[in-house]
Amino acid sequence: MGFNIIDMNTWDRKDCFNHFFNNAKCTYSITVNIDITNLYNYIKDNKLRLYPTFTWVVSKAINNYQEFKMAFDEEGCLGFFDEIGPSYSVLNDKTKVMCDLYTSFNSVFLDFYKDMNNALNNYKKDTNFTTDSQNNFFIVSCLPWFNYTAFNVNNESSSTFLFPMVTWGKFTEEDNKIIMPITIQVHHAVADGYHCSLFFSDVKEISLNPEKYLK
Repeated sequence: MGFNIIDMNTWDRKDCFNHFFNNAKCTYSITVNIDITNLYNYIKDNKLRLYPTFTWVVSKAINNYQEFKMAFDEEGCLGFFDEIGPSYSVLNDKTKVMCDLYTSFNSVFLDFYKDMNNALNNYKKDTNFTTDSQNNFFIVSCLPWFNYTAFNVNNESSSTFLFPMVTWGKFTEEDNKIIMPITIQVHHAVADGYHCSLFFSDVKEISLNPEKYLK
């Protein structure tokens, strides 16, 4: 997968990046309740699974923006990948311990769905099943056991992790609508609230018009 090095001398975000990377290091998270009624009905009508379907939705939105695909290469140069794929959590039914699998992003929904669905099924049959790790990834997790109003992860690693984390919780029915909390966590050096608003806007658009994007 292609990696594009950023020219710091001409980069518009240079000062902002340096401030939040060197002086005021921080990540932040935003949680928004999304109306997934149309998407939920589409999933039911087409006998799909929510987890791989919604993972594609958020992956599609993430890959629309350079700010969510940024990283350092092996030489320490800042840049961004052409595409990044989801590293997603799956639960071991016996041990109740989470394992991470990875599926490469594919802009064609059904192709991605097939790949991720196969990985989930393979892990269900054999918990020793693994997928190859990649450098171009972001983190996906789902908390289907409860609905929440806020979610935050504190990264204490010494390594610099610039990719976003996307989480969603249990959906609920409100006024004949299916509502689900969705959280994105990002490093402030590479993305602001404006970029997160674009992410949520895209997720809402796909969820509202699944027949347009998922066919």
